[in-house]
Amino acid sequence: MVPETYAKSRMSPQDGGREISAVKARASGLGVWMRSIATVIVVVCAPLSLALGPAEAASAHQSTAATGSQWAAQSPMPVISRGVPAYTNDSCAVASSANDSSYDTQWWTCATPSTGAPLYLAYDLSGVPVANRGQVLVLWFNDPQTMQYDYTYVEVHPCCTWKAFGIPSGYTLEANAAPGGTLPTSGWVALATVSGNALHSRQHSLNLSGYNWFRMNVTASVGSTKDYGVILNLDIHDASAGFQDDWIFYGDSITEGAMAHQSLSEFGGTGTWAQLINAARPSNFPAFEAGAIGGTLSADGVKSINGWLALFSGRYVGLAYGTNDAIWAVSPATFYDNYVTLVQAVLAAGKVPIVPKIAWGCTPEILANVPALNQKLDALYTAYPQIVRGPDLWSYFQANQSLISGDCIHPTGQGSFGMRKQWADAMLSRVYSPPTLQLSASTATPTAGQAFSMTVTAKNSDGTTATGYTGTVHFTSSDGSPGVVLPPDSTLANGQGTFSTTLIKAGSQTITARDTVTASITGSLTTSVRAAAASRLVLASTATPAAGTSFSFTVTAQDQFGNSDTGYAGTVHFTSSDSSSGVVLPADSTLTNGQGTFSATLTTAGSQSITGTDTVTASITGKLTVNVGPAGAASLILDAPSGAKAGQAFAVTVILKDQYGNVATGYRGTVHFTTSDPLPTVVLPADYAFTTADAGTKQFSVTLWTPPSETITATDTVNATLTQFKWVNVGLM
Repeated sequence: MVPETYAKSRMSPQDGGREISAVKARASGLGVWMRSIATVIVVVCAPLSLALGPAEAASAHQSTAATGSQWAAQSPMPVISRGVPAYTNDSCAVASSANDSSYDTQWWTCATPSTGAPLYLAYDLSGVPVANRGQVLVLWFNDPQTMQYDYTYVEVHPCCTWKAFGIPSGYTLEANAAPGGTLPTSGWVALATVSGNALHSRQHSLNLSGYNWFRMNVTASVGSTKDYGVILNLDIHDASAGFQDDWIFYGDSITEGAMAHQSLSEFGGTGTWAQLINAARPSNFPAFEAGAIGGTLSADGVKSINGWLALFSGRYVGLAYGTNDAIWAVSPATFYDNYVTLVQAVLAAGKVPIVPKIAWGCTPEILANVPALNQKLDALYTAYPQIVRGPDLWSYFQANQSLISGDCIHPTGQGSFGMRKQWADAMLSRVYSPPTLQLSASTATPTAGQAFSMTVTAKNSDGTTATGYTGTVHFTSSDGSPGVVLPPDSTLANGQGTFSTTLIKAGSQTITARDTVTASITGSLTTSVRAAAASRLVLASTATPAAGTSFSFTVTAQDQFGNSDTGYAGTVHFTSSDSSSGVVLPADSTLTNGQGTFSATLTTAGSQSITGTDTVTASITGKLTVNVGPAGAASLILDAPSGAKAGQAFAVTVILKDQYGNVATGYRGTVHFTTSDPLPTVVLPADYAFTTADAGTKQFSVTLWTPPSETITATDTVNATLTQFKWVNVGLM
């Protein structure tokens, strides 16, 4: 046993004797060769060649894709094995190199493992919170020592044979419940067994509940005799929230160079793809595999994709083929069909395809053929909106041609890191950042009460559709009128959904969509709602007119919801309940923008109405009711009996009326009474000032004495024209 503190000298990958044995020399027009850049790679080239042990087959894929999260990769899968005590039984290996913060160092054994003398890498996880070491993802990777995902792979157009460098071909993943601190010598439980492995990386979904220790027990490895027995890094990720932040990138040697687990620090690189994501989003440290093989075409992906996906527990699948298709002059139609097969396979597995544009290069074949292939990728994006768009590598390298090496195909070391950063930036924008919601309507001017369609699209920060958005959207509106119909809380399909909406109130209205959990995921739409066709006329006035006095009123054509129909073009005819002479009504009139102001004169006091009716459609009508007040007093009426007994009091009534015969209820004058009866015993009312309570009418008591007849006169003390007398026959008692 060698604890994590054991130190030794390390050999560089170059010293380790990495080899590539080419089948034959190949001109750049026949295949994609990668040059050897430090620990980077070579060629664009592989079928799956591995055998699963029974335990591995049983537990290979308990989960394939993340379930409903607010946006893709919302729930992180943190690395729980970073820096925990690490142990190995190799005499010269440094176990902690497998789980330190640098992916440029690996657990690198001097011995070669066998069934009788296995080599192990063990982690003490007892210091990791129990909640974080239940469901886990174990991910080991040998790249960049072996750059090819499958070193045994034979391409559709065979280009190369590959050498493995310290790949574990047979191993068992084990756990132990012993307390932490001292590496247990017994009690190990096998959770998964693999034999015949030819891949440079593998991931395993395991449940470590109840265990404090994890061990990878390697019983066989493949590699050059010049190389060490086992070379790898091994991370354990907390997968309690699912496998939604687990990635694999398939492709050719261009992807090999960019996505390998190495920092590329000698070329200005600052970390692996996962480390770039983590630097931008500290809560996330994605698990990922570099699944590329030099020399491969889209047809290679087609023949191998189902086998590869069966070994991948995660969610996101990069598909980066095309350079070799261009070099081999694969037709755009065939290329498109191959990609359709790849995308459909990924979707059928419950995962998310990610497709970048093919990289720019300067060979005649690339310049002639890649643009048409990239056009097919544009068509693929449209046909399958579930695709997350990867970086546009054509535009990137076309704008940065110095990052392409002398073979006119592969990026330089700086170019490989630049491409890696393009991948990181694209995924940070399109997967890791919460999207916004963009709303658009089938019409900018919907009609009140009529349904219209509205499309909601989840958008990444770079404007692409967030096809992985799985949140639930709630709708609200500035229009709170009865009859408004908004969609129920809904999910989107591939980042988009179309819904039916009905608004009621005319004018500018807003509809807002907001994620039910994450309020910052929101968007709004402003529309100008038009009134429906007029169904009524609304006549209104604030006036309390006096009889004979002109007053104004408005007429508005409204729809059934009370909106003004600015497009109303009918003619309105007016009638009134007041048919007295002197009444003045507007002539038949049209409205302007659904409204008009008119004047009328009524003469009969009391409640009166004016009705406006469309001259063609009688149902479009409306009525105004006004309380007409009397005009000023124009006459005084003295009402007295025709006869009375001498010396007996009788009643007389004084009524003030306006010129239209309405009682002048507002009269406040003073009335003086006189009589032709000369006797001093006559009794007449004293001068009387009318009050509000009198309302223009007052009864008085009079006593006359002199037969046979006498007059009584009532006269306003100021306005002598307000006067009247009456003869009263006076009879003897």
